[in-house]
Amino acid sequence: MTSSSQSASVLSEDSAPANDLSTKSARWLWWLVLAVLLVAAVAVGQHPRRGADFRVYLTAAERFIEGTDLYRVSDGTMPFKYAPITAPLFIPFSFLPARLAVALWNVGSILALIAVARLTRRASHGPGEATPWDWGPPLATIALLPALTFELFYGQVDVVMLLLVVLAATGAERGQVWRPGAAFALAFLLKPPAAFVGLFFLWRRHWRVIGATAVFGLLLSLPTLARYGWDGALTQFQLWSETLARTTPPWVLQSNAQGLPTLILPYLEPASAGGTPSSFAITLAQLIAIACFLAALVWVRPGPADLLALCCLGVTLLSPLAWRANFVLAWPLVRAAAEGRSRFNLSLVAMIAFVGIGVSDSTLGPELSREVLMLRPFTLVYSALLIAMLWQVRLQGAPRAMTPGGTLARLPRTLRGMQSP
Repeated sequence: MTSSSQSASVLSEDSAPANDLSTKSARWLWWLVLAVLLVAAVAVGQHPRRGADFRVYLTAAERFIEGTDLYRVSDGTMPFKYAPITAPLFIPFSFLPARLAVALWNVGSILALIAVARLTRRASHGPGEATPWDWGPPLATIALLPALTFELFYGQVDVVMLLLVVLAATGAERGQVWRPGAAFALAFLLKPPAAFVGLFFLWRRHWRVIGATAVFGLLLSLPTLARYGWDGALTQFQLWSETLARTTPPWVLQSNAQGLPTLILPYLEPASAGGTPSSFAITLAQLIAIACFLAALVWVRPGPADLLALCCLGVTLLSPLAWRANFVLAWPLVRAAAEGRSRFNLSLVAMIAFVGIGVSDSTLGPELSREVLMLRPFTLVYSALLIAMLWQVRLQGAPRAMTPGGTLARLPRTLRGMQSP
């Protein structure tokens, strides 16, 4: 054995215990963060005034059972804003005490996050690719803790929706049809903007999954048709459309709105600054944002793992209704940035954490926080993440990564079980 080989052997033996310790520390941190979130999930559910968004679903389910209108002007600032065929999905929860239902839903959201972490593990690395970093999942979760706490505080559905779209994408890549179709149909019902992930299936040519999604969509509409009849169902859809038209424009330029269209709107309709924009301007702003996103994807041609992560962020970032809690959908892309372990990508993750913690009522106070939010800091920081990841994929085929030895590399382009690009 040559002296250089002996040196390399000694170095690898010395680094092995350090790597094992780092891996164990990362796993301990991961489970510690999850344990804290689980405690918060249960505690929030016990408060009678928490889980307000989830209680909207419960109210819709109760109205569905009664056969009465799902959408009412009297609901004020907390109306049911989702498709009529969504209401029956929450009937099982409506038979439970509200506090228990919220707690169970929040616990389910944390379990969904664990499942997403398992499903988004990168494939075994090949030539020119770095080994994914064990610190990626805990760092991504810590960076998104402000969004996750909002998710639990209001009992929202974003984490469950994220799991469904990841299940759909990974299942399609493994040759499945009906399971991905069912998962994607459910994700769309929970929040229609999830339809944007359909770009993944179009790009990867999973035509049968798209067909299966349509079939499940029709099947899931049958309970609504059976409960209300054709005329009643059409009435509910009309009331839904009127609810969206009434509630969306006033929200778009408020401080909580942090989607990319909110940056574009003032240029399309300057008179709406600080007021209520027209529906036409909102639609046009969203179309411009989507067109820019699609052009960027065509330019960079990402691999399947990065395409899925980019589409998940796009569901939130390209929506005019996006707010802080919805950015939990950025988790796969934030994980990719963290796993790269390069200083630049880690600084992006740190910026996301800083904005989430720094721009809050508890840090700045309600008034100053509202003023800062009007500058759209979440839009800016997640747009920066998007641009950085797109640029790295364009240059290297996948997000930038560093090997343990400090050599510049890239992450694997696929998740475990995915087809090659």
